[in-house]
Order: sequence, then structure tokens, then C-alpha cells
Amino acid sequence: MYTKLSNEGTVRRGWAGSGLFRSYGMAVLLACAVAIGWPPAKAAAAAENGYRLSGPYTQNNLAVYLIHRKGRTGSPAPLTLGEAMKRGLVKVVETGSVSRLMVRNLGDREVFIQSGDIVKGGKQDRVLLTSMIIPPNSGDIPIGAFCVEAGRWARRGLENMSAFSMSAYRMPSKAGKIAMMKRMERESAPDADRTRRSRERWPGPRILQGARRSMGSYYQDDVWRSIGMMQQALGRAVRAGVADERSRTSLQLSLENKRLASALAGYENALNGLLEKHPDAVGYVFAVNGRINSGDEFGSAGLFRKLWSRQLKAAATEAVAGKSAQRRAQPTLTEVAAFIDAARAAKPVLKPMPGGINLETRKASKSYYMEIRLGNDHWVHRQFIAQ
Repeated sequence: MYTKLSNEGTVRRGWAGSGLFRSYGMAVLLACAVAIGWPPAKAAAAAENGYRLSGPYTQNNLAVYLIHRKGRTGSPAPLTLGEAMKRGLVKVVETGSVSRLMVRNLGDREVFIQSGDIVKGGKQDRVLLTSMIIPPNSGDIPIGAFCVEAGRWARRGLENMSAFSMSAYRMPSKAGKIAMMKRMERESAPDADRTRRSRERWPGPRILQGARRSMGSYYQDDVWRSIGMMQQALGRAVRAGVADERSRTSLQLSLENKRLASALAGYENALNGLLEKHPDAVGYVFAVNGRINSGDEFGSAGLFRKLWSRQLKAAATEAVAGKSAQRRAQPTLTEVAAFIDAARAAKPVLKPMPGGINLETRKASKSYYMEIRLGNDHWVHRQFIAQ
């Protein structure tokens, strides 16, 4: 199943369900599959799943493995949410519900939102639930969200209370990402719409325990708990509290901490230039202390290049938080490939999303998987999370 090129530090993988193919190239795979009698659609799917892994690229307790694909370097990349908000081309606004925001694309280019993007401002900072492509001049499009600032439901300083000002960070907690994935699964269930409408009648956090428990049915408590644990671990790592006096529960403000920025610098300086050496890279998987954590893959190398610094910062934040944990040997390329393939082999659950997007979630015995597609064929983003 695997071809390990020890002198290059790579593994080539052709995930075709039946295990018949290695990743010798898209055209060869497609021709071989059709020749043995597979239908063209199945043959195309088998060929499309060929990829190559390289790595590990390490700094301290963080190991990064790159996912490479051929033919993904020429397609234009959409704007990222951070880019679009900075240019004033996208508005993310409150709806009166903690768990649901509204996005408006005012520009003439598509905008990519990645699951885990944090938006700052509003009545409380949020993390956006699902990845989406927001079409040009979209009008209002709803998107799920979690609170990442327990207790606030009012203006913070001079910030706009009805809208969000920026998106510069991602959710840096595996536990938080798992909670998000569980909610995606829950909202893909047959009775999800009825349950969601009932849930959205809850107007906002009142700091009361009963209200906090009511959010737990959609894993909000899990997100709050993961943030508290992350703040404590980061504080121990940098030997100073990272909770900000302006709002001590705000994950966003903790991630802006200057001591944390100094702790991240070594990771970022060592690994930020990886994609300059690997122009065909379209994604990554990372491990902390020798344990596979999670990863993301994008539909084009250009989009991955735009988002890499944000992915690295989030991964490095988890590494800083885990510096005191026991370490073991880094995962092999074969183990990383097995992690990716097991996540993708689980039974899919499909859900239509606004803007002609289809959301696919999968749960394997030891991992979660999420994918978004434009229509039925063109995938834009894949996420892998180890349990």
C-alpha cells in the first residue's frame, strides 16, 4: 500500500477504497481504473484521492507533515476571511443568537471561511463552526458559531457591539475542535432543523449556571472548558497569566498576549517558510509530543499558502500549551497516512449548506473528518481531527 522513499522522506498514497492503487499520478490512475472496468465516476474518485506525504518537519515538540498533490498549483484562490474583513469586503454581524451569526460578502470575489476561524468583537468573541465559500455579493448567509468569551453580552470598550472587526486567529485546542465537529454531526441529524430553531431562542449568556448548562446540549460547555484549560496551560508555559483584564474569559485576547507571541516565535521562524520549498503542498497534519493532533487540506496550493501562517500559529499554540507533557517518538509517515485514510474511510453524513455547498462529516473509531464541496464534485477544504 505504501511506497516509502527514504532518501526524500516521503510516502505516496493512493486512497482508493479497495487499496489497488499507489499515487503514480492522476492520469495513470484514471486510465488504469477505467481499464479494469471501473465506472468513470468511481475511477475519477480513486485517482483524485492520490496524495504524497513528506516530513516530519520539527521544532521542539511540534512535528508537521505536508500533504502534496499534483495539479493543484494553478487554480486561483479565494479571499480568506481575514483578508476580506480587513478590506471591508465582508461583514460578520450578530443575529441575537449566541450560536448563529450572519455573513455578508459585499465584494465581487469568493471568500473562504475556515472552520475554527475566530472573529473578534460583537457581543462576545466567537469561533465559526463550519467551513464555507461565500459567493460574491451574497446577501445574508447564516453560519454556526460558538462563544469563546463566556459571560460577556455587551459592548467591550469602544468595539462595535453589532458586528465583528477582524479574524486573525484559529481555534488552538483539539478539544475545542472536537466539540465543533460533534455539533456539525448533531446538526446533520434528521431532526437538526427543529432542534436548532428551539436552541436559537436562547438569547445570550447570563452567566447563570442554568443558562450555561442549556448551551451544553450543543457542546458549548465543552468549548468553554477547552478554553479555560488552554489558558491555564499557556500561563504555565509562559510563566505568566494570559487572561486579559479587559475580559478574562476571552480566547481572542489571550491569543494576543505578548509573552505568548514570544513563545511562538521559535516555531514560526523555523517552519513558516516550509511552503516556499514545497509549492505543491496543499495541506498538513501536525503532531504534538509525538501524538497526532489534527490537520487540514485545501483544494488548491494557493489557498493553503494564504492560510499557512494562521494554521502554524494555531498548531504552535497547542505545542506551547503541551510543552510540559511527556514526549514520545514522532509518528512515521505511514502512521500519518493511516490516520488520514481511516478518517476518510468512515461512513459519510451529508448536509446541504447555503451557497450551493455540501457539508460531509465522518466519524471513525479514532478520528473525525469534515469536508466541504461546491456542488457534488469540487472539494474546497478537508479537516482531520484525532480523538
